[in-house]
Amino acid sequence: MVILLLRIIEKLLIIYFTFYFVIDIGLFIYSLAVFRRKNKNGKKTEDKDYSGQMVSIIVPAYNEDVSIVHCTHMLLELDFPEYEVILVNDGSRDSTLELLKKSFSFIETEHEKEPFLVTKPIRNVYRTFDGKLILIDKDNGGKADSINAGINFSGGKFICTIDADSILDSNALKDVIKPFISNPNTIVSGGQLAAANDVVIVHNKVVSSKTPANIWVQWQIIEYIKSFMISRIGLSRINALLIMSGAFSMYKKEDLLEIGGFITVRNRHPYIGNTIGFGRQTVCEDMEIVVRLWQYSRDKKIKAKAVFLPEPVCWTEVPDNGKNLFKQRSRWHQGLAETLKIHQKMIFEPAYGVTGLIGLPYYFLFELLSPLIKIFTLVFIVISAFYGLVNYKWAILLLTSVMLTTAIILSSITAIIENWSQKQQAVNRDALRYKSFIDWIWLITAGIIGEFSYSIYKITAQISGIINFTRGKNNWNKFARKGVQKL
Repeated sequence: MVILLLRIIEKLLIIYFTFYFVIDIGLFIYSLAVFRRKNKNGKKTEDKDYSGQMVSIIVPAYNEDVSIVHCTHMLLELDFPEYEVILVNDGSRDSTLELLKKSFSFIETEHEKEPFLVTKPIRNVYRTFDGKLILIDKDNGGKADSINAGINFSGGKFICTIDADSILDSNALKDVIKPFISNPNTIVSGGQLAAANDVVIVHNKVVSSKTPANIWVQWQIIEYIKSFMISRIGLSRINALLIMSGAFSMYKKEDLLEIGGFITVRNRHPYIGNTIGFGRQTVCEDMEIVVRLWQYSRDKKIKAKAVFLPEPVCWTEVPDNGKNLFKQRSRWHQGLAETLKIHQKMIFEPAYGVTGLIGLPYYFLFELLSPLIKIFTLVFIVISAFYGLVNYKWAILLLTSVMLTTAIILSSITAIIENWSQKQQAVNRDALRYKSFIDWIWLITAGIIGEFSYSIYKITAQISGIINFTRGKNNWNKFARKGVQKL
């Protein structure tokens, strides 16, 4: 009886991992086709008409004194005709507020008005004389609460959210707004993230981007290549992309107001109450807001599109040690679980089209449950070995195939992206962080090593996130930043 049960479980696991492998390979092949077409088209020089396309860049800041002033100066140098920068000091306990007030010429302005989105109390609002820079000082309420406060004071047609340690490529705003201009059905767009660790940036230009010696940073660069340049491109093209990085995303303000902005426990917008219910919150607001935009569009029978773009680059500092990275990955997985729970009625629901039948099931089966199934598989292999059911030749073949697949995918995609980036802005190649053949070999080697070390580490962090989810924890686990290097 035990042997029969093990055989049944074996077949189910084979089916699961076969689907997992086929989906990954399918997304990989599709991304290759996308870059092949881009290589044929070459560098596109045509520009759009950006008149009347006012953008409000909202920057939530909590204890960001090491980076906030430099980040703000960079944002004020972006190449875009009409935009404003809204800094939201979320009750910082360090010198964030004092540094900003000292570094820029602010005047205090009137802020006593009925907010459209309910947030924690606003203490003061400051503006520069030209009105391009706004500083909101408020009680601590979290990132989502800070973005909502920024929306309340925004004057733009579009809302761009970035992190306080992030640096945008000078043309990034032009790139991410193009999908909205070309297709009014666009609900969100965003670009690729690049690790800013050990990078020197001057006036939004990278002047030094050597290959990092820190293996934790290197693994994250590889992870970003896989995530942004492979899976997100493919999911975006089939309209099943349900997450855009909170470090760099663009939305239409009218859409955000229709769905009630970002969820917090104090948000009392009617749409939130009528759909997901009041009192909800998540430690990762970037996925939930995109899923809710999809829900609104499907409920209203409105065509919608989420667009990921490989061209615009946002440089952001990533954790450079195992402890901080563990906290971040744990939080990300907890946020995934929270979003799927909040929108569980959409999963496998035909009324929500690709979102309900492909997007959400993919994130549920192959993202959320993946670490649990992988751990279960390891336990299953141990039990099977005890009963003498393990075929060691097949096990060796499996390990070999994992290494070869990793090497082939990484080497192929990096080589193709490099060829494509030669026809684009230099910043796209800088994001890859390798400058020589030796660097490239190290990238591939680190990727293979990571499959048998970092992958296990990440699984542990993800399971920690699931545990935190089941226990109802809501800790942000912010890690201490060192700031982008500047000359």
